[in-house]
Amino acid sequence: MFNIMVKSLFFGGKMRTNYIRLLFLTLPLFVFADKPLGVVDSSDDGNQSSQSGSAQAETRSVSVSTYDTSSSVGDSYGIEEVVVTASKREESLQETPIAVTAITESTIEDLNIRSLEDIQQMSPNVHIIRAPANNTATTIAIRGNSTMNPAITWENAVALYVDGVYIGKTQGSLFDMVDLERVEMLRGPQGTLYGRNALAGAINFITKKPSGAGGQAKVTVGNYGLFSRQLSYDIGWTDQFFTKLTYLRKDRGGYVQNNPSPLTPAQGVVGSNPIQVDELDTIDLKATRIQFSYQGDSVSWDLVRDTSDQDNTPPYAQLTRLLPNWSTLFGVNAVPGVPGVELWPLERFVNPNRSENASTDAPVSERSDIVGTSFTISFDTSLGEVKAIYGERELDWWDYLDLDGSPFPIFHTNRDTDYESKSYELQLVGATDNINYVFGYFKFEDEAFTDNPQYPFALNNPEGQQYSGDTDADAYYAQIDFKLTDRTSITAGIRETEETKSGYKTYAAFGVSASSGADFDNTSSTFIVNHELSDSTNVYVKFAEGFKGGGYNAEEAVDFATFSLVNGFNPYGPETVESTELGLKGVYFDNKFSLNAAYFMNEHDDMQVAYFNAQGAVASEVLNASAEIDGLELEMTAYLSDASRLSVNYGWLDIGGYTGRNIAADGFALEAFPYSPEHTWFLTYERDFSNWTLRLDHESMSDHYAFPYNSMDPRYEHSFHKGRNVTNARVIMAPSDNFDLVFWVKNLRDEEYSYTNIPFGPPFGMLNVTYFAPGRTVGVDIRYQF
Repeated sequence: MFNIMVKSLFFGGKMRTNYIRLLFLTLPLFVFADKPLGVVDSSDDGNQSSQSGSAQAETRSVSVSTYDTSSSVGDSYGIEEVVVTASKREESLQETPIAVTAITESTIEDLNIRSLEDIQQMSPNVHIIRAPANNTATTIAIRGNSTMNPAITWENAVALYVDGVYIGKTQGSLFDMVDLERVEMLRGPQGTLYGRNALAGAINFITKKPSGAGGQAKVTVGNYGLFSRQLSYDIGWTDQFFTKLTYLRKDRGGYVQNNPSPLTPAQGVVGSNPIQVDELDTIDLKATRIQFSYQGDSVSWDLVRDTSDQDNTPPYAQLTRLLPNWSTLFGVNAVPGVPGVELWPLERFVNPNRSENASTDAPVSERSDIVGTSFTISFDTSLGEVKAIYGERELDWWDYLDLDGSPFPIFHTNRDTDYESKSYELQLVGATDNINYVFGYFKFEDEAFTDNPQYPFALNNPEGQQYSGDTDADAYYAQIDFKLTDRTSITAGIRETEETKSGYKTYAAFGVSASSGADFDNTSSTFIVNHELSDSTNVYVKFAEGFKGGGYNAEEAVDFATFSLVNGFNPYGPETVESTELGLKGVYFDNKFSLNAAYFMNEHDDMQVAYFNAQGAVASEVLNASAEIDGLELEMTAYLSDASRLSVNYGWLDIGGYTGRNIAADGFALEAFPYSPEHTWFLTYERDFSNWTLRLDHESMSDHYAFPYNSMDPRYEHSFHKGRNVTNARVIMAPSDNFDLVFWVKNLRDEEYSYTNIPFGPPFGMLNVTYFAPGRTVGVDIRYQF
């Protein structure tokens, strides 16, 4: 009942937007309502002093005058203060009324975090995996909302940023970043400040600014031939001008060995092809980064050029399910005129358990070449800090996949993608005595093209599909924090977005082509009431909206009766979400225990659900289905003693199900929510032993599904992934001030689990390929500063 009452009051469609607009108009009337809340002066043991005219956020402590800023369990006995920029300004994590997980520099160093994959389950209700068949593309789900398909024309449900520059696509998003200082994972719609494609959340990667710190070398050595080396040098030319150069080289052998087919003519089997690669799931990465930074008293700027070149082999598409009489159904159980000889007995390669040996015949490969340039400049004015951020990225991406898990030419495919994007953002961040404000303009343009030939059943003339998609988006936004009393503040924000999209699709083999264009617009709002319940506890209620623009289904199937696209290349609608969130953040027991909790209630309208049907090989349809998802998130840290610390992150999802347009073309209703386990846990135990520290991380996830199939559909069970419990261990040593050693073991108990799959369904005899996580891996990280 409470859920219904709250949503009815604050989220009544147009009434909600009008309410926020009215609030902006009347807000100046309250400027002098109360004396603004003071700021803690760390030099005066918590005595308050006023601050005005500053663009910096107030950093009032929750339970003590200042937090211990060291995060090493052996160096401090108290919850560290973490400063985040989730609201486009620096604020204490404990005072930011947003559900956000902040990964600090010490944790980044201890865990050697460099990419999205390294933070895959560290935040409640956040699920990050490698996309099916790739190790340079990702699938990200937050609070039950995800974008499953890595096709370049599909939009994300989660916004990715590196130093404020928007990363537009999940294809090519899995790359190693160097010199990370902090990672912020914002859960829930961030429609005001982050805008398009942030309706599930946003992930910010923030790198360390150059400071003239000198040189640093990092080396990682592990099993499977892992060898990573990074060299960076931070040069201070003057007190204000710096340059940092970084080079990274990373190699790893394959988790799976590829062997010649065990079935030969001598065993009565023909049709096996020779293998063309020796290993699967290998890494060959080169990355560079050069940054010029000027940090003046009133003006600062940063110019960054980064590259990432990967030439890998994709993960093993292991054949785990197939109709038992597959050869008979497809007429290859016998070769005419040759008794006792079979062609392509695919069912002999079915293996439901993880294997480190394969026999595949395709020349599998995956390349991802990225060039990025960004320029950020900020300067102080009488109104606050003005910041301009320009970024452009170019992606050349190519893969060739074997999607039948056998030495037979049942189904091969490849994609050749060209992608370019440009973004520009202008911000004004300022403050007066009792208000903080952010105003901004954001523009984004991109162009994408993919050539995607497919080779089913040894077809020499591929079912060649080509598709493209272009975007031109503009947005204006504003957000204001206003202090009603010494303990209560409100936040109101609004964002206006306009998008123009165009694209085309062709199937050259069938003479089918179509093109189209469409415009989408949206107004998203945010309203937050934040209250300091006591000196140790802040509570908040947040109402927020998110928006993801409509588009075109690049993988739309062909109707062979009419030789036209099934849906005529008509656009699917934009997706929106309305979210209510209740939160608590507190630090207790003399700064030895922290608790952050959030309960959310999301109403999704026209959720863009990708429904893979394998009609004409790799094809999907997009349904705009509505849904309701509620959930709970807890983040706790406790010092058990002066030498040990325990952290627990827990997420729970209560999914109400799909409503609206939820019937697929094959007649089945949508049911499962992809990559949305009911329970997720991330536990960390750290123990300091004076000369070394032990760190244990445990990831736990309940059963879930990878596709939105109905339980009456056989593919439902095919896309099932059992829960997992994975423990990682690290021994962290610092023999000297400039030398660190970290010995690590990942998947300590050698747990076998799958993380995604591709169910091809009836057109391919229920062929299902599954992707398994690697077994136990061991290694050492070495860091040396000079």
